[in-house]
Amino acid sequence: MSFLPCGVYEVKSIYRPIRRRKVTEEIVIQVKTLIKDGTLQPGEKLPSERMLCGLLGVGRSSLREALNILAALGFLEIKNRRGIFVHSVGSPLLYDPLVQTLREGKAGLGDLYGVRKDIELGSAYLAAKLRSKEELVRLKEFLERMETAAQNGSRWPMRDDLDYHLVVAQASGNPLRLHILKNIFDLAGEFFRISAEKITAIWSATVIEQHRKVFHAIECGDQEGARAQMEEHLSWGEEKWRALSKDGGK
Repeated sequence: MSFLPCGVYEVKSIYRPIRRRKVTEEIVIQVKTLIKDGTLQPGEKLPSERMLCGLLGVGRSSLREALNILAALGFLEIKNRRGIFVHSVGSPLLYDPLVQTLREGKAGLGDLYGVRKDIELGSAYLAAKLRSKEELVRLKEFLERMETAAQNGSRWPMRDDLDYHLVVAQASGNPLRLHILKNIFDLAGEFFRISAEKITAIWSATVIEQHRKVFHAIECGDQEGARAQMEEHLSWGEEKWRALSKDGGK
């Protein structure tokens, strides 16, 4: 016969003993959280396994097990001899239907560009209010890289250009904006490759000036100004894209 505290007559067996999480589970939870909240961005390379072991205070076997789980879940991509990269959390659910829609001709790059504009105008507006000092530093770094490439007469650094826009999305405070925008960029990868080849010295000067204006508006906390400058930049880009399309640069 069991004795229960006074007033307690029956307890349903719906509770389970608390167990300590495995180290592997703790690693998975921590990395997933960093990806979901935008701290780790899509395409970002993680530190080496040795460095991660030191940072997390874990053994290599536990770390490797956690990384394999995260890769299987679609959060990470492990590339041989290149490293471990963050996958966009929206990739399987968002990317595949969008690809299918484009392939079936139900939507085109113009539609995709319209969605991009919707996301980026809102991102710029919110970024002017919510951006952190670290995000301002990163925006300035990408801006300076674009300026350096233009001064050296190098091919347009499209990767830095896109990363600049991704940081603006991250600075909006909504990690979904970041991941959806990354999916859009992935879908339009071929278009961006062609654009990078077509951008002339005159165009690059214009793009840099537009990026600079967006940056200054965000830095000054000018929400309406940031949205207006981003709209001017993206509308200009859309005009040039349509011109490239007519010339056969689809």
